[in-house]
Amino acid sequence: MKTRVISGAVLVVLLVVTLVLGGYVTAGVLFAVSLIGYNELCIALGVRGEGEKINLQEIAGLVAICLHYLVLVTRGADMVFVVAIIMGLFVAEAAIFVFGYPKNKSDQMVSSVFAFVYAPMMLSFIYLLRVSSTGIYLAWIPFVAWICDTCAYFSGVALGKHKLCPVLSPKKTIEGSVGGVVGSVIAGLIFGYVYSTYANPNMPRQTALVSFAVITLVAGILSQVGDLIASGIKRDHDIKDYGKLIPGHGGIMDRFDSVIFITPAIYFLSLLFLR
Repeated sequence: MKTRVISGAVLVVLLVVTLVLGGYVTAGVLFAVSLIGYNELCIALGVRGEGEKINLQEIAGLVAICLHYLVLVTRGADMVFVVAIIMGLFVAEAAIFVFGYPKNKSDQMVSSVFAFVYAPMMLSFIYLLRVSSTGIYLAWIPFVAWICDTCAYFSGVALGKHKLCPVLSPKKTIEGSVGGVVGSVIAGLIFGYVYSTYANPNMPRQTALVSFAVITLVAGILSQVGDLIASGIKRDHDIKDYGKLIPGHGGIMDRFDSVIFITPAIYFLSLLFLR
């Protein structure tokens, strides 16, 4: 527990520095985290063969990550390039599969593209939130997933009776899930007050409160889906943790799975409600 608390505190300090400084610092940290997260998923999903250090499938994904962050830094939220990189990676992985068959397997092709979208692509939306006009405030919203997780845990311990997904995650309960969403919305209301007071004083207080309540409501629900997806992948492939990078927590995907999953939704909802 002591190791978990210390590493968690260090993680929070690094997160604060990353989001406060913004710009190239945020992009650089997210780029590094994306590379690690992609690597963890490739190992978990079997993109990399047993005993293999690296292969063409994974190299293609790493190249796509580099291109994606280069586009983000130089072009911003240009969705044409985002889609082009995804399609380019799919074509590259398909070619690797075809010309390396039967050594290369179809599930490696599919998993490598999935791993790219799941970790690097979805995580990079934190950068897009940060570079917006009020980004120093908005970039924190994805981490409501941690608030949701904490509230769900204590709600589940205190009130949990009905299992949410008994096979996939035996400890999760419906009561805990509801508590997590409620905690997320409360955090959203507080954030809405802060946002309308400091970030955008011209925004009506009621509008800000409703907007952030809706955003965090969706985020609270999706964060639990993201957590269950990550757990399901681990169960399917009989692994305990995605990695050992963060002592007491596991790998990047163990700590950021729900944050990663909700970030694109938060970005697009922010465009809808806060434009």
